[in-house]
Amino acid sequence: MLSSLCALCDSVVNLFPDKTRLEAVLLAAAFALAHTQSPLYYSNQNQYLLHGLAAGGLGHLNEDWLANTRDPTPVFSGLVAVGYRTLGEWSFQAAFFLLLMGYFLCVRWLVRALPGTPDTCTFRLAWAALFTAAHAAILRVASVELTGVDYPWYFQAGLASQYVLGPGLQPSAFGVAAFAHGRPVLAAGLFAASAVFHSTYLLPAGLFTLAALVALGRERRYRTAVGVGVVALVVVLPVVTYTLVTFAPSSSETFAEAQRLLAEVRIPHHAVVSRWLDAVAWCQIAWMVAGLVLAGRTPLFPLLAVPAAGGLVLTLLQVATANDTLALLFPWRVSVVLVPVATALIAVKLAARIPPGRTAAWVAGCFLAALAAGGVVVMAGGLGYRTSDDEDALYAFVRKTAKAGDVYLLPVQFPAVGTGRGAVSNTFTPPPRPKPESNQIPVDLLRFRLHTGTPIYVDFKSVPYADAEVLEWYRRMRQVQEWYTSPDWDSLAVRESLRREGITHVVAPRGRELHASYLEPVHADPAYVVYRVR
Repeated sequence: MLSSLCALCDSVVNLFPDKTRLEAVLLAAAFALAHTQSPLYYSNQNQYLLHGLAAGGLGHLNEDWLANTRDPTPVFSGLVAVGYRTLGEWSFQAAFFLLLMGYFLCVRWLVRALPGTPDTCTFRLAWAALFTAAHAAILRVASVELTGVDYPWYFQAGLASQYVLGPGLQPSAFGVAAFAHGRPVLAAGLFAASAVFHSTYLLPAGLFTLAALVALGRERRYRTAVGVGVVALVVVLPVVTYTLVTFAPSSSETFAEAQRLLAEVRIPHHAVVSRWLDAVAWCQIAWMVAGLVLAGRTPLFPLLAVPAAGGLVLTLLQVATANDTLALLFPWRVSVVLVPVATALIAVKLAARIPPGRTAAWVAGCFLAALAAGGVVVMAGGLGYRTSDDEDALYAFVRKTAKAGDVYLLPVQFPAVGTGRGAVSNTFTPPPRPKPESNQIPVDLLRFRLHTGTPIYVDFKSVPYADAEVLEWYRRMRQVQEWYTSPDWDSLAVRESLRREGITHVVAPRGRELHASYLEPVHADPAYVVYRVR
């Protein structure tokens, strides 16, 4: 995995003139340091690394129920398994660092391709500093401390809490694509490749490929357009085939209910427009429009305008029809490209206004170095992607005592489904705690599987995607809530249902201890108690 990523970065670096290659690499490294990344394992990594780590041999995850459901990202899981077996866990963070560099280099390449872009040291450093500032961890931490909101996050993330870059290595981070310097066939391959790693990019990749075909058609480059279409189809056909075969409806009723559960229960903050279309989203839309205006009369404009128009039309269609399947295709996901491109173009306009000279270049370089140093401080000090340390004692106990056949029952629950974004795990705000009537997704015990290598019965955050398996996930979640709200764990019905479901250990929060003759306390710490089911 690392060798292929290194080759990708090397090929991108070679796109620059010789005199700026070293500069490009250094600026990209500074960007990656300033952006920082979360500790393992955080947020969506607990979903998307599970199949790969189970195949790679982490603990007893091969026995976990979710790890044995159908894998929505098999190529990514294969890379994770190889990376874990050959290099260990550190390879995930090294790979993400290289992806961060690749992201910066691709955007820098795109900017340099625009007509009239200055090519001075002052401009290059100033643009890099401004673009990096929009992603810099230290500024995000400062925003949260001063205002309680991670405002810089919205200059790089798309609508509906979706993004290309996130806290760490996951399939969405492979959504880096480029179309510049007369390389449309390469661009088509990159667009389609993003969908190979994460099928949620199928619709955006199709829209951006369509934009490339439109641009080539306007230039009467029909032969090249055919090449673009063929390359995109060849690359994306396997993932389309896999998705259609693996996740085909088992019945129309089961499929419809599974789609409803995913869209309206599990991820309404991604899939329900009324949940995410707030004041921040309108500001992001205005930001994208500003980017389109700045791209006007440049070769970049049709490549942004066509996906923007397609995403808008499909979003309006989804709102009009309330179709859950269309919602789960996320037509608004094109914003994960449009927002950072708008940020890059606005940074171009600002950097171009800075008079060239040694002093300006020195100030920009020092500011960029400070952002990179700040990213190191944020990561080393755990100031960014925060998790609860009251689970550490529990994880240490489970890692020490886990054996084959163990299945842990965790006190997970459905968050209240109301209004609002409902997901802040990718921002730098403190982790949400489960509260009555809260629509925030709690992070408690989210890391249990991957930190201990031990199977669990179910959790809310990590879900399958095949329709029958989604219904089974929902049944398990409801069963967990029924168990933990039961006033009498000593009843024969509770005991038999635990045995039938294969539960070997039960975890309870302090203050809500369980009492039953067959539950033997085997661990207690200030936050949790663990019981063995006898």
